[in-house]
Amino acid sequence: MKTPSIVDTLIQNITTDQELLKDADAKITQAKEEKATVADRLKGYRKEAEVFLKYANEEQKKQIEALGFDSSETKSSLNDVATKALNIIMEAKNYSLTNDELYTIYAGSHENPKEVVNYTAFNIKCRPLFNSQRLIRKKAAEGLSSREDIISLNGTSIKKEDVKDGVQGVKETSEVKDDAKQSEKKEPVKTIALKKGTLKDKKDDTTATKK
Repeated sequence: MKTPSIVDTLIQNITTDQELLKDADAKITQAKEEKATVADRLKGYRKEAEVFLKYANEEQKKQIEALGFDSSETKSSLNDVATKALNIIMEAKNYSLTNDELYTIYAGSHENPKEVVNYTAFNIKCRPLFNSQRLIRKKAAEGLSSREDIISLNGTSIKKEDVKDGVQGVKETSEVKDDAKQSEKKEPVKTIALKKGTLKDKKDDTTATKK
């Protein structure tokens, strides 16, 4: 058996270390990818904390802070309209509503109609919810109004068939009010109809008397 020369040994060492370096680089790349994945999840948790912290008790808030999520970071100054919209979504079934339903419930939640902003202003004031990714928007099919867009709490699945059920209970009160208003509007019409009928009957009676 031939004894390897110094050069052969050097070549072998270089070849071996190059393979080891490739393996190390591959492990580093994999570790970076795994780190990025975990970091993205933590970012998602931070966004969830921003949404759900208001529903946490004092003990839970302390636990969140102990994990490095400063409660002061999760408190953002939302305008009143955006705050109401977020609360409405939080109370809806499956945390999803169409944009039109969201606005309808928002408008119906005010005792004073003068406090209600119009649909365009409502969407503008709700932008912080989407910019901070508290809420996500699924655009309606092409050709449909933005009122048909589906608004959902970030992290929840969006199902169109669940949206109606989500607002049914919330809208019952406003529907009853609408029915009452419609009845009030229809009542004068009925009264007028009766008066016309009465006048007609009187004319017929007069005619019959003359004959």
